[in-house]
Amino acid sequence: MGFIHCNLRVLMAERGLNIQKVKDKTSLSRTTISNLYNNNGAGIQFDTLKQLCELLKCQPGDLLVYIDIVPEFKVITEVPNTIIEEETHGVDDEENGHEDVSSIKTDLDIYCKLRYEGNTHDLQFQVEIKYEINENKNMERLNVGISPEFEHQLYELKLPPHAVSYVFDEFDAFLVNWGHDWFNGKEIQGNPNLTINHYDLQK
Repeated sequence: MGFIHCNLRVLMAERGLNIQKVKDKTSLSRTTISNLYNNNGAGIQFDTLKQLCELLKCQPGDLLVYIDIVPEFKVITEVPNTIIEEETHGVDDEENGHEDVSSIKTDLDIYCKLRYEGNTHDLQFQVEIKYEINENKNMERLNVGISPEFEHQLYELKLPPHAVSYVFDEFDAFLVNWGHDWFNGKEIQGNPNLTINHYDLQK
């Protein structure tokens, strides 16, 4: 798997350039430059790459770097303990309503097999998760408390910041999918507009 990382932010900083200056010196749009600067681009055209290499006096390999990293996550808690909270919706004049799940909280032990630059590392850590759910059974917010030991283990592997961010993004996606699969058809049915918050788990 892995991913392509754009070093435009670093190369611009080394040359004293900002987004406006790059825009003025090329025919590239501010949106294109900003997307590459923030690593939000889905791809890059040859002409864009050519103009940036000419301006920055660099090679394509200086601008785009392949990060060989594959994180695989697994819940190793046999039977997760869950705390479910409910809210009353649809109250009429006679105070009749129905109860809907508003949040699900659980603690999980996580195993991560992390393959990075040809080496495999086995990591384990704990998380505390709270899925906040609206009356349509869609996830609205995911609050994730992560044991500090996980970030410490990544730090010991000397992963660059963008690789660490990628691992956390993949972990977020894993938790969303796990929650959807574990509670699917009962309390959670979708997650069209989801906000994810992280905090350090103090245990």
